[in-house]
Amino acid sequence: MKRVKDRIKRIVQDTGRERVIVSYSGGKDSTALLDICLEVVKEEGLKLLIVHSDTLVENPIVHEHAFLTLKKVKDYCSSEGIECEVKIARPEVKYTYWVNTIGKGYPLPHHKFRWCQDKLKIKPVKKLMAELDGVMFVATRISESPDRKRSMSSRLKENFEIERNGVAVFAPMYDVSEEEIWEFLSTRKPPYDTSYERVIEIYKEARGECPLIPDNGKAVSGCGMRFGCWVCTLVREDRTLKNQIKNHPVLKELYDFRKFLIGFYEDIQNRSPYRRNGKPAKNGKGVLKVSARKALLNELLKLQERIGQQIISDEELLEVEKIWEKDLNRFGSNA
Repeated sequence: MKRVKDRIKRIVQDTGRERVIVSYSGGKDSTALLDICLEVVKEEGLKLLIVHSDTLVENPIVHEHAFLTLKKVKDYCSSEGIECEVKIARPEVKYTYWVNTIGKGYPLPHHKFRWCQDKLKIKPVKKLMAELDGVMFVATRISESPDRKRSMSSRLKENFEIERNGVAVFAPMYDVSEEEIWEFLSTRKPPYDTSYERVIEIYKEARGECPLIPDNGKAVSGCGMRFGCWVCTLVREDRTLKNQIKNHPVLKELYDFRKFLIGFYEDIQNRSPYRRNGKPAKNGKGVLKVSARKALLNELLKLQERIGQQIISDEELLEVEKIWEKDLNRFGSNA
């Protein structure tokens, strides 16, 4: 990973910035990038800013691990005299997952209507980045997937810059293989902890019976793995969440609720024949009726009680009630 470190140093020198910004998700790639950036800022006497995106419906295991790691990194930087700041990009209450589904009755995200990406991730990150000053690094790699390779091939410049979004964003790990990532994490002692064993364990739990590193670099059929929102409906089945249940039984409640959510939306009796703009919906499957939204909220609150964790915030509940009232006044019997 020396080439990655050398690239980061060169980019920092070329841009003349004193602050290194790292995008950290809690996954293996961003963990490796954060480690390397920590080494660079310490050697070069730079400032560090870590950006973490929290959709508020993240996979609970990764979410907990990410925030624990952020605390450890902050403590380490404080002990080493490194100026470190952490910023969390969260959606505004009017854009959260539950406000859009239970409040507005939005259809669940699907490949032709991926409203979740814009509202839960893109908008919060763009808003945060507009206020930043420094040079930003992301752990994007071309070998992650064919789609990622096509996307990066069209955007990546010679100096590893991938986009400008308030600040210049660089992808110094673009050509790092998965094998290199695992070798780095399994042999490296993080500056802020004893090992990367927890990161490795999280991936092993998520893989289930599948090998952590596929043979010959080829994916094994049925071994798809993703860390993201536990409510995600962009995949047919969340194998990662399903595999994690073995070590974390409470996740079965989330796994079952996701399946219930899909079935609830597929029931046409729960859907209004109109879209939110008042126009007729295709196949009569418009937004959820207000009565259905109320029933769905009731089920979500029951889930909260069963697992003993807050899933929807008080602020979101207030916003939901405001939207219901407006919709009843606006659409009347069609709401």
